[in-house]
Amino acid sequence: MRVLIVPELYRPDDATANGTLNDAVVWVEEWLDIDPDLHVYWLLAPPEVANYDPEYVLADRERVTLIEAEPFMHGHRHRGAFTESGYSEAQLEALAEATYDRLGYVDVVVDQLRRGRADLAKWLFALDGHRVGQPWPVDVVTNVHDLQLPFKYADTGWRDEFQRRTEIADAVLSDGMWFKAAVDWEGLRDNGHEFLQESVVDSALDDAVQTGSPIDFSRFEADYGDEPEYLHVAGSAWDKKQVGTVMEIAELLHEKFGIRTVMTSMGKIPAEYADLPWVEAYPKATRAEFEAALRKGDLCISATEYETLARTWFEQAGSGQVLIARNQPWIYDAIPRDYELAGSIEELPDLAVRAVEHWDEATEEARRMLDYAKRIRDPEQSGRRTYDDMADRVASKVEAYDPDENDAVVGEALERVGDSVALDELNRASADVTDDGEPILAGACALSEVVFALRRRGYADTGRGGTPVFEKRE
Repeated sequence: MRVLIVPELYRPDDATANGTLNDAVVWVEEWLDIDPDLHVYWLLAPPEVANYDPEYVLADRERVTLIEAEPFMHGHRHRGAFTESGYSEAQLEALAEATYDRLGYVDVVVDQLRRGRADLAKWLFALDGHRVGQPWPVDVVTNVHDLQLPFKYADTGWRDEFQRRTEIADAVLSDGMWFKAAVDWEGLRDNGHEFLQESVVDSALDDAVQTGSPIDFSRFEADYGDEPEYLHVAGSAWDKKQVGTVMEIAELLHEKFGIRTVMTSMGKIPAEYADLPWVEAYPKATRAEFEAALRKGDLCISATEYETLARTWFEQAGSGQVLIARNQPWIYDAIPRDYELAGSIEELPDLAVRAVEHWDEATEEARRMLDYAKRIRDPEQSGRRTYDDMADRVASKVEAYDPDENDAVVGEALERVGDSVALDELNRASADVTDDGEPILAGACALSEVVFALRRRGYADTGRGGTPVFEKRE
């Protein structure tokens, strides 16, 4: 099976700061372990554009191919408004060169962009040479992240009702949907029912996969101090995060208990916070600085208006920081509904004080919450759910394939090449058995038909890079 992943980099200058990419990296790790024959293609901005190491996306492995191309509207004004808006010509050409131009192919696309999905599908179908009457060669799965629901993006002036409706419609009408967060699944249902036929929406949601946002908690050590000494404030200073409120609580904890604050951010930290004498600030923090703060911190506070299964606070919680959480719908995708350290934004200061004054009880409650989060965000379960969905899609296409004269040609050619064959070798060998003496792919035959014919005979793609090699397995 060959999978193409297209994450949205909503922070286009720093790929590793995007939870969208972090989730996908965990999936790829799990998929490669599950299936020794899987090959993954990434379509990403070049490392020098998006500031990442190819090893981070596992592109140093034989069964992972990084396809580099500048995204749509790169370098233009307001490019931040277009990080999810479709495909550039450069991306489509780079995709062709890395796949079909080498007789490679794609079985499933995991597409996180809100626009351009129809263009991508059309391009892949054309590259494949798909013929009417045969199964569609590629399933395009919408990877829903941070759906544009009414309560989100309130301060983003270029998002409107039209965009939300087209995003929902495109997702519902795609081949499948993956949801990172239950709040988006529920929001798509409720908002989709307002303007789409309810049975269409419900049918699509019945087949959707709840992926969660996987975190490998084994990377963190949940050791709680005997008493709290540091509050760790991490992440961006975006308005929705309510950093001002968090820092007011930080000041309260310092005045009342002498607790200091360590701040880490991949961006800037406002001087009004960084210059405080009881604050250690690390703007544009490296991963090493962030991990040091994870170990140092004892408390963390989520006051955000909304998230889509946030990662940073749970990495903090996994590192032994007691989480004080604002009582918002998104938070209950990952913590128990009866979590005692969650409350309204007005209640957060009192909750923080209570946690410090009753530290043993707070750490016990934090452990209970963390055990729950580990089950919800388990990488192995998320990897298995997403892999099984893709594998089922491929199997259904092979089953739907209707053998014809092209299938017979593939069968005869296989008798000449043996039980292990690259697609280009098989294509050349087919010239000896076609009526016109030309390779099968030079005539009215799609590449996917050759792949279906091989799979129908028990051949499996070995997952190597470049031109695929198939081996007889059954």
